[in-house]
Amino acid sequence: MLDIISFLTQIPVRKAVRIEEVAVRTYLFPFVALLIGLAVAVVAFVSFGFLVSTPEIAALLVLLAIYLVTGLMHLDGLADFFDGVMAGGTKEDKRRAMKDEKIGIAGLFATVFVILLSFFAIETVCTSLTKTAPAHSFDLRSFYHFASVFVIAEVSAKISMNTCMISGKSKEGAGDGMGALFIHSCSKSGYVVALISAILIALIFTAFSLRFFIVFTGIAVALFVSRIAKSNFGDVGVSGDVIGASNELARCATLVVWAISQAAF
Repeated sequence: MLDIISFLTQIPVRKAVRIEEVAVRTYLFPFVALLIGLAVAVVAFVSFGFLVSTPEIAALLVLLAIYLVTGLMHLDGLADFFDGVMAGGTKEDKRRAMKDEKIGIAGLFATVFVILLSFFAIETVCTSLTKTAPAHSFDLRSFYHFASVFVIAEVSAKISMNTCMISGKSKEGAGDGMGALFIHSCSKSGYVVALISAILIALIFTAFSLRFFIVFTGIAVALFVSRIAKSNFGDVGVSGDVIGASNELARCATLVVWAISQAAF
């Protein structure tokens, strides 16, 4: 568990991460997502509690907290993924573009767009939560509502990674690199454990309401991303960059879905 926390976050619980240990225990990702979500929820709870009149700054602080806790590794994967998808030429040319260390305009645009969309979704959701609670109301009930948003978003992102890994398995293998290690090491039984864990966490943090279905946003995103990857890069197209991109896109999409549900209900 400490290896997985070190791998998925910037929390210094281990100096050296045993990547093989992480790869065979990806079914624990939803539990690390729970820790990440709670940490971000604390920042959101305090920021929007004190900065009620400036929700934009509060949302920016929350977005900063997400990347201070999780790091930028998956955001880099998002940029590489879109560079590959938008590149011209053959599938080999697209794979080469995705592996290029330089970030292209497609990757830059995608990264900025996802960050901006996440920012506005966070502002919309959290502003709505502060309107339903008294100013500077620091109680467990209010915190629970903030925790629900960010725990579900992060669990959705991590189950998206799990789904990408399991969908990346093919007769032709999964290429090479760190992504291949994770894909080869994951199993159907492990995925079921991760899925059940994600559902249970979602049920707890949505008070067993229909909102727990929002966590499945991550699975939908992963299936879509995997299909795009295989279409552009071939059967071995699901790589570490693709898995990382799925994480970022799933978190963003989940926050957007939550914002829409807040407005609708």
